[in-house]
Amino acid sequence: MTRTFDTPLGTLTPKHGGWILLAVIAIIYPFTVGDFLLFLAASILALGLYGASFDLIYGYTGLLSFGHAVFYGIGAYAATFAIQDYGQGLLSGLIVGFLLTAIIAIGIGLIAIRVSSHGFVIVTILIVLIANLASVSMTSITGGTDGISVLLPEFTLPLLGEYSMFDPMFRYFFVLTVVAVSLLVMNRLVNSPIGLVFRMIRDNEQRVRMLGYNVTAYKLIAFSVSGAFAGLAGALSMYVTGFVSASHFDLIVSGDAVVYTLVGGRATLIGAIFGAILIEGASNYVSGLTDAYPLIIGALLLATVIFEPEGLVGVYERIRDRLTEFGILPGSDEEEPPAEPDSDSNAPKEVTTDE
Repeated sequence: MTRTFDTPLGTLTPKHGGWILLAVIAIIYPFTVGDFLLFLAASILALGLYGASFDLIYGYTGLLSFGHAVFYGIGAYAATFAIQDYGQGLLSGLIVGFLLTAIIAIGIGLIAIRVSSHGFVIVTILIVLIANLASVSMTSITGGTDGISVLLPEFTLPLLGEYSMFDPMFRYFFVLTVVAVSLLVMNRLVNSPIGLVFRMIRDNEQRVRMLGYNVTAYKLIAFSVSGAFAGLAGALSMYVTGFVSASHFDLIVSGDAVVYTLVGGRATLIGAIFGAILIEGASNYVSGLTDAYPLIIGALLLATVIFEPEGLVGVYERIRDRLTEFGILPGSDEEEPPAEPDSDSNAPKEVTTDE
């Protein structure tokens, strides 16, 4: 039996310890660093949300999409136009970016998810290449590679006054709040009955069809929700820098989401945040030491994938289990009963619930 702790926000178990520790660090962090590191942290948080949105479609549904840069760019530009051309505020700009990206993701998903796994990868690559070429050539709208600088409006908090995104402290907590809420929503989704079907599709799509589920519909839900949160991350990244350009649609940006997820830990959501922290933090630090930093970062990626395929979250879980085993962390009071042997070798595999 696992020890639990009742709190006003719900029941906590030892498995929530990492989340609590991360939340405490995220709140204390801005009071211990300067403006540049605050800017870097806000930027990494937005990229981490982008990686988590990719993990929703890849880690939980098994669809390897290289087209997420399309949604990232659309969200950034949608928020830009909403604010600059239609006078919307920060929150409404985010909502526009989220909803418009969701609609476009549905349209793209109707095409992409109808092809096989390899075809899906190729289709998503083609889509992002087309979007990149279009954004570069349509300079009157997108600004091309020169981009568009955005004058962000102030944000008014009731009884507390107005705050500017140029204020590093406010910018950090604004991005942190949006990312935290987004992760909670996505975590709720992947642990719901819909999320259970996502994982069933990932593990054995044919069997899910035989059970009578509309696999195409569930894939479309996962694709559109994932795209919408990628668009939200794109809008947040524009808020951090006050700038958007055709580079948001670059294929490399799609690859970044894959890297964050693999390094951090597939099918964990929070792993993409850890992956973004490691990759972007290391890139910024090592680039100040040597021009050969891409080789060093590449070696780091290879070492992570080869020696730690479960990512950083896998490392954390082993440390947590070991501390629990030595009694440093609270854990099980009683040993779990052994699982009964599976008498039917053809029975469906049990679908585990990912944290």
